[in-house]
Amino acid sequence: MSPEEFTETPYDYVVIGGGTAGLVVAARLSEDPNVTVGVLEAGDDRLDDPLVDAPNLFLQLWDKPEYDWSYKTMPQKGTEGRVHGWVRGKVLGGSSAVNYNMFSMASRQDIDNWEELGNNGWNFDGLAPYYRKFERYNASSKVLSSKINDKYIDPQLRGTDGPIQVSFCDADTTWNQEIWPETALNAGYPTPKDPRTGSAIGGFNQLTTVDPVTMRRSYSARAYYEPNKDRSNLSVLTNALVSKIDLEKIGSADAKATGVYFIVNGTTHHVKANREVIVCGGVVNSPQILELSGIGSPEILSRAGVDVVVELPAVGENLNDHSATGISIKVKDEYPTAEVLFRNPEIAQQAMEAYLHHKAGPFTNAPTTCGFISLELLDPQLQDAQKHIQSLVAEYRKLHPDADPGGRDTLLARQLMDPKEAVTQFVLLTVGADIRNCDTPSKVFIQDEPGNWIILATCSTRSLSRGSIHINSSDPTKYPTIDPNYFDHPLDLDMAARSVVHALKLTEYEPLRSALDLNADGQVQFHPSTGATGMPQTLEEAKKLAAANTVTEYHPIGTCAMLPREKGGVVDNHCKVYGTSNVRVVDASIFPTHVQGNIVSLVYAVAEKASDIIRGKIVNGTNGTNGTKM
Repeated sequence: MSPEEFTETPYDYVVIGGGTAGLVVAARLSEDPNVTVGVLEAGDDRLDDPLVDAPNLFLQLWDKPEYDWSYKTMPQKGTEGRVHGWVRGKVLGGSSAVNYNMFSMASRQDIDNWEELGNNGWNFDGLAPYYRKFERYNASSKVLSSKINDKYIDPQLRGTDGPIQVSFCDADTTWNQEIWPETALNAGYPTPKDPRTGSAIGGFNQLTTVDPVTMRRSYSARAYYEPNKDRSNLSVLTNALVSKIDLEKIGSADAKATGVYFIVNGTTHHVKANREVIVCGGVVNSPQILELSGIGSPEILSRAGVDVVVELPAVGENLNDHSATGISIKVKDEYPTAEVLFRNPEIAQQAMEAYLHHKAGPFTNAPTTCGFISLELLDPQLQDAQKHIQSLVAEYRKLHPDADPGGRDTLLARQLMDPKEAVTQFVLLTVGADIRNCDTPSKVFIQDEPGNWIILATCSTRSLSRGSIHINSSDPTKYPTIDPNYFDHPLDLDMAARSVVHALKLTEYEPLRSALDLNADGQVQFHPSTGATGMPQTLEEAKKLAAANTVTEYHPIGTCAMLPREKGGVVDNHCKVYGTSNVRVVDASIFPTHVQGNIVSLVYAVAEKASDIIRGKIVNGTNGTNGTKM
């Protein structure tokens, strides 16, 4: 479709961004044949691209302009002044097309926090049906189940007929998948339960977004767009960069969106929107588009040369990301890791041919080994944990009295004390890393040290540090300024340090212990890039190790937060932008607080629920007007 053909139709709904959430919204709205839906996507259509389809080739997509926006942060004081590269999918399907395929679940309290902060209807029970709606759970074969111990899954809690395929890979298993659950149990972790129960404490192999029949990535373009692309009332235009929303404001009335301006090959076009404009650009692009359109802080807009249409200072604020601290450790030669593929082009080519022709081999198997650990498991020696946490929160509040108008820190600090809640997500990856290359994500896992390596990664679950994303120009092609503010809050670094110490203690337990290549003194061998010469002996040493080895987990949220306006909100509980009559935001940028684990499942669930809100199936945040939960 040409841009001229696209603009011939005045759509009822114009969706900005054909990514993870945008294609869900477009597919659901276009189920009604009486409405028209137009989608504008800055990237290209990469359906049937083997680099996207292969579950374990995602590293080949990063830093390539045909797949990745390749954003970079400002230098981060909390991580030794490093710049961090941010992979964000610039392709139909968005970041669901370039992620790790790991499939986690928010905890009950994670989502109940949202309602407690003032978002009526946004709670765990209200969102649970939408998890099931998008999901198609595929049970493992008996052989695979016995290898990876997936018995914690409760099929009764899982969706069975949704568009997103969820499974464990049956084509190939790796040694770490087989030893990880037993290592976790030997370390004293409880037998895990299905995270759909609302808690995920324990170590296990987690599900992936992979179709077990085709062995292809299951993502929003494949699941929501491809089956519906021939609908006469759905139009998708790719390679179209949105420059701003066309807003009409008369007097004191709310601003009304009448259309969208977008650029194709250097030429600006305009498309009309009869009912609504729905922004699904993601955590970076959604606040950028609002600010380019004149919605935001007057000071920021003025500095960028944009006229103010709606004064909404919270746009672009509340940026919150999962930090990931990765420590690389040497394993024995008989335990294969990704270094085998990186260093031997012939073997890599054989693996690619195995995937293309037989849907087998290492490229079929996305990462699965992870765990979620409560504070009492993480550091049982911590004396008076509640007092310790409260003191760090109070210390930060004294220095930044206006940093948390919504009271989120109090909720999150309270959550740390709950034994059913995780303070850390552990991930074991069979590849080494050089964190010093974190400004270029595709180079992080490329390192020259001989031997085979694994990463023991400790990832935050709900950081208290918050940053911002703001435009610095009225030019839509100029990237905004990204400042995640890693480790700005002392509690984040404190928990990261304790997590690193705990992760390294896991090396003492079998069967993981037997896989490690120990030195002559029987000690773990650290990758030289970590800066570690041995196990940290004090919390301060662990903090330095964490600061030197931390990167993003690629889970930013919050820049268009769903909160009451007076608490720093950008959208209400119907996802509508304050000060507008018909502009909504639907993507991870509306998450008011962070949640544990990989967030793609929550993005799908939120987009499904938001679609019902837009269609009038949910009133006042609940199912119908009687306030009953779904």
